[in-house]
Amino acid sequence: MLQRIQSVYLAIVALAALLLFFFPLANYYNDLHGNYKFFIYGVRCMDPEPKVLFSTFFTIPLVILTLASFIFSVSTISLYKKRFLQIRICAFNMITNIVLIMVIFFFYATRIQSMTLTEPQYNFVGMALPLVSIVFLILSNRAIRKDEVLVKSADRLR
Repeated sequence: MLQRIQSVYLAIVALAALLLFFFPLANYYNDLHGNYKFFIYGVRCMDPEPKVLFSTFFTIPLVILTLASFIFSVSTISLYKKRFLQIRICAFNMITNIVLIMVIFFFYATRIQSMTLTEPQYNFVGMALPLVSIVFLILSNRAIRKDEVLVKSADRLR
């Protein structure tokens, strides 16, 4: 059944993963070193002459983690008959989002900061989307577990 509440939660997670490609995660601005925007798919320089050039392959792990979160969410929606598998995929998706947040903060933010010699100014929408994903994954996991308990209680009555 696709009209369950966990399907809505998982659709919100998939939408949040897609929106990560449109909103910047952080801005790096300094008068001497330039203006940079950090997206999931790369670091863009907003100046006509960039002081630091970033490779197009610099943020490939972030793109892979974000696409994995999207694919896990969509596949979990379609597996509505296999609740135990849904629970496992939701848990793995939570781990994927936690790793995404850790990689953004502990590797990329500090690496870009050291390369551009500027302090990051985190963008609220871009940084909140992985957290929103984790919250809705927890809610969907709870709803899937409630469905499983309901099915087991109905089987006991037969």
